[in-house]
Amino acid sequence: MRKTILFFTAAILSACTAEVDDLPPSETDATSAAIIGGTIDHGDPAVVELVAGRPEEPGTEERCTATLISPTVLVTAAHCTIPWEYEDYTVQAFFGTSRSSGEGTLVNVKEVHTHPDYDFRDIKLGSDIGVAILEEPVDVEPVPYNRVPLTQAQIGQPVRLIGFGEDETGWGGVKMHVSTTVHTVEPLRLGFGDAAHHTCKGDSGGPALMSVDGVPTIVGVTSYGESSDGQVCTSGWHTPVDRYLDFVDQFVNAP
Repeated sequence: MRKTILFFTAAILSACTAEVDDLPPSETDATSAAIIGGTIDHGDPAVVELVAGRPEEPGTEERCTATLISPTVLVTAAHCTIPWEYEDYTVQAFFGTSRSSGEGTLVNVKEVHTHPDYDFRDIKLGSDIGVAILEEPVDVEPVPYNRVPLTQAQIGQPVRLIGFGEDETGWGGVKMHVSTTVHTVEPLRLGFGDAAHHTCKGDSGGPALMSVDGVPTIVGVTSYGESSDGQVCTSGWHTPVDRYLDFVDQFVNAP
């Protein structure tokens, strides 16, 4: 696998963040500008910013969001892990709230893997899930991922979205979260939020967390968004992780 990554920054990509009342609270700056209805998230240490680019060429940097699911494995979106022709991309995971703050840790990514069924020409076909493998283990508690499909009975249930993406003003690069609810359960995608609470560009790959047996668990990975009325981000759609357990488990369980 090439140690390179391309973040597919089409206008349809999405990501946002949120807080859910029945999930353990994270330290939050409730007065800060929101990512489509969210607030700054100073908690959730397993949620990282995934950064790729050529350090010697300003402007080449692309970014997504990912979540630690084992000491060395991050789950993210497939379109955040598409190997490309550039062998000199540096890929890192930022553990912290904002790189601009000067606080946090950058960990090198040694390889990325894209789900074999993902078709970068049409993100709506599904399989938008991938993993990034860190060069070394980190001392951060991983987040469990869901193994049981959601059902129609869970529509209306609370969910929390987390990501480093843009807000209503286009400002991004800070970990944000937002509390919202499930509105759609389909085989290939999950819908969370409403027009005022959802994900946006840069949040791609970030987690949608729901309480499973009392434990915050990744049920979806932010995949893409849609726009209308001149707005870049008006909705967000997410890949159900339970559908791709064979793909994810092989990396988590690798010796």
